[in-house]
Amino acid sequence: MKRTILLTAAALVFLSGCTAQPAHGPAPSSEAPVPLAEDNEAAFLSDCIDESLFDGQSLPETTPGGSPVQWTVLSGNAVIKDSLIFKTEAAEEYEPVSLEAKTENHTVTFPSLTLCDPLVAYVISYFSSDGSDKEQLKLAYTYNGTYWFKVNHDSGILKPSTGTRRLRDPSLVRKPGGGFSLLATQGYDTDSVYVYDSADLVHYENERLLCLNASPDKSMSGKQAWAPEAFYDPVLQTYIIIWSSPEDGGIYYSASDDLIHSTYPHLLCDPGFAAIDLTMVHTPSGRAAVLKDERLPMEEYSQLYRAVGPAWYCLTAEDHPLYERHQLEGPMILKSPEKPGWYIYADDYTRSEYRVFYTDDIYAGALSEAENDDVLIPLEMPSHSCAVPVTWKELERIFAVYPDGA
Repeated sequence: MKRTILLTAAALVFLSGCTAQPAHGPAPSSEAPVPLAEDNEAAFLSDCIDESLFDGQSLPETTPGGSPVQWTVLSGNAVIKDSLIFKTEAAEEYEPVSLEAKTENHTVTFPSLTLCDPLVAYVISYFSSDGSDKEQLKLAYTYNGTYWFKVNHDSGILKPSTGTRRLRDPSLVRKPGGGFSLLATQGYDTDSVYVYDSADLVHYENERLLCLNASPDKSMSGKQAWAPEAFYDPVLQTYIIIWSSPEDGGIYYSASDDLIHSTYPHLLCDPGFAAIDLTMVHTPSGRAAVLKDERLPMEEYSQLYRAVGPAWYCLTAEDHPLYERHQLEGPMILKSPEKPGWYIYADDYTRSEYRVFYTDDIYAGALSEAENDDVLIPLEMPSHSCAVPVTWKELERIFAVYPDGA
């Protein structure tokens, strides 16, 4: 049995200011977009690729219903061969392209995409709950998903100077045209999250607070904005920020054109219980997401659940946990570069351990726990990690600052 997740679309008015908290960013001032699609195929096409693509990346050949998808390069130095997109010789490092996806019944145009160099690794952002550099940004990287390498000797590389000065749950998002932004939870009980800009993943600037947990009718608590993750929607041409608030019972999304101002939140995910820490990825079947059951007492709950759907804005949550042997939180999903399936990483926080699971099908398959001999994560108590795919040039920019890698 599955439970359908509904998106609310209440009329919203301007908010004069956020609920008073230790520190918060500018108040939201507009309504979040609520995408609509006439059917599941249209929804899938509108959300089947990210804004940033990689040289040699495969594009969806069919919809989940089996309809062939025809791809066309409308502009940019790129070609498509056998549903693979490649740069041409004249392409820049971050090549602007526009594409069209067409089925018998639907056509979707992606007017502004970024075609990067080939994907070679993942950079992983995380933090530590304890230690001399706790609640700071830390980085690692991996070529195969299971063997991780330290950056800066597993020490922090960024500590906030404003707000609560407690950086938790860091996640990286690619910016259109190149570069990155970092989002992170600001401690526990605030309405805002940290945001930074970075050209090279090691230098971070423009520290600011972005207010998310606020509503014009005071229906939101204004107390929590946890585990922010974001992606740039190439059809809506705006960032979609996903975050959670157990005080408000669920997982929400806000939109932002600049990661400086945001819209009021809309409910994204309501599995029927308090939930946090949602993370999602593209799959050939649509979007797959993993979230944490935040009900109390945690000894009875604290399991990971899956939600799936044709697009990020129309998910359906399963009514049973993915795995029931451990209390888990802070999931991260990473596509295996060597196998056909996916890894899920999560904090086994009651045992102070990090768990790694594998599934051949993140959209519908069962999980199995990875063998210890197959995994090497030489980090001290990593918490709530998030992976971003990178090119060789981007990885070299990290090595230029931390040449020893470890």
